[in-house]
Amino acid sequence: MHPLRVTLIVSLGIAAVVAFAFNEALHRNGVSQTESAILGACVFVAYLIPWAAVSAWAFRRAADLDRLTDRARRVAGGDYDRPIADREYHGELDDLGRAVEEIRAVVVRQKASFDEQRATMEQIVAALGEGLLALSPRGKVVFANAVVGELFGVPGTLVGRSFLEVVRRQPLVDAFDRAIRGETTAERLTLTSGGRERQIEVRAFPVGASTEIAAVALFIDMTEIERLQRIRKDFLDDFSHEVRTPLAGLRSAAETLEQRGLTAEQEEHLRRIVVRQVGRIGRLVRDLSELNRIESGELVLERADVDLVEIVRDVMEEFRERLAAQPITLTMRGEQHVSASVDVERMQQVIANLIDNASKHGGGGEIAVEVSRDGADAIVRVSDHGSGIPPQDVERIFNRFYRLDKSRSQETPGLGLGLAIAKHLVLLHGGSIRAGNREPHGAEFEVRIPAR
Repeated sequence: MHPLRVTLIVSLGIAAVVAFAFNEALHRNGVSQTESAILGACVFVAYLIPWAAVSAWAFRRAADLDRLTDRARRVAGGDYDRPIADREYHGELDDLGRAVEEIRAVVVRQKASFDEQRATMEQIVAALGEGLLALSPRGKVVFANAVVGELFGVPGTLVGRSFLEVVRRQPLVDAFDRAIRGETTAERLTLTSGGRERQIEVRAFPVGASTEIAAVALFIDMTEIERLQRIRKDFLDDFSHEVRTPLAGLRSAAETLEQRGLTAEQEEHLRRIVVRQVGRIGRLVRDLSELNRIESGELVLERADVDLVEIVRDVMEEFRERLAAQPITLTMRGEQHVSASVDVERMQQVIANLIDNASKHGGGGEIAVEVSRDGADAIVRVSDHGSGIPPQDVERIFNRFYRLDKSRSQETPGLGLGLAIAKHLVLLHGGSIRAGNREPHGAEFEVRIPAR
């Protein structure tokens, strides 16, 4: 009960006691019982009239004050939706109510701004490709985006869990302990996530301006970066290795041309060497650039629903003209129509590289191209009647610059990039390619592409 109400009730009791005492005093001084009672009642009524007016004013003021107090406590408890000054209060309480209502409005605006900023930050953090995790001084997870749970294979929410329960890696625990103590740390580790290994760099740093968050860590997936670095290194190594032979030929031809007394036939022979080696360097640069674009993800397929039989037929017509002077027969087999969603130019490149490989290493005779369907896959097989692929070379046949020993001579042209390009183009289509030997002899390459 409000103290003002208590005071009024107590004063009413005092008035009643005073009236009763006045009545008793009159009665002892010889006033009759009736007259003393009437006079005592008059005294009580005389007090009661102003008391009632004051009480009415006080009770109303107390009710307003209680209402303001309750609503202010509601706002302090987080209930910002209902207004405080929704009616006119009396006197200075009305000013107080409006002032508290202004405070509530400011709190509502600040809370809305804070909620918006927090939602924006959560969206930004959730969209990050890196994992972000924050720890409390007691080692509990305060915040973690979905990437962290994916990296460490922990389902459900991570907030509130122990850090060791989430990561289960002592080096990371030690790194966070140092970060909580005020040190910035960096660690590199290997994680197995989604069936593949990832190289993760962890950067942990302290947060001294917060009482809830003691340290924050950023988990950066370095797998793709390291893969691209390896591609760049392999590219430079392979290029420098393969360009030595044509450069040596060009150097030898240039040195010979500087000599005097060469016959016309010798000069013509040297010019043919220069043209051949320059052409080889040009093909090497073109194929390496193409392979690098594919491996680095720069190449984007332009798919269309087409008939693979028509693509194979067009490529074979081109090769029939190129191989007309050689004892090679091109044969097409299989179904009449096999549809698939492919990049026409790139699929032509795949089939051309396989036929070109068969023409170089198939030992002449028949090169058969078969187009068929197997369930949800469209299949293209290219086979020859050569000596086949040595078993130890089957797994490495698609590596860049890898050639069988017998094809390393100048008599058999080629840079060892055609099959590597074909493999990456097939994988880019979401398909697969394999090499093997056929009975009784010869090699066979099989390409599988998801059919439409």
